[in-house]
Amino acid sequence: MSERPEGNLVLRSVYLPEELDSRLRNIAFLRGRSKGDIIRDVVREGLKRLEEAAVQERKERAEGAD
Repeated sequence: MSERPEGNLVLRSVYLPEELDSRLRNIAFLRGRSKGDIIRDVVREGLKRLEEAAVQERKERAEGAD
């Protein structure tokens, strides 16, 4: 996974529960990477899954309309 960001980065702020931040910090430490790198990887993978699910849902709706 672990793609390095290319181009300009945009700052987004989110509030995380302490438990999620602790898990994020731990995995970043174990992998020897920054929390920012881990967050970008997770967002990238999450968006990929959501996009795939949206395409599938659209196909299913189109098939149901026939």
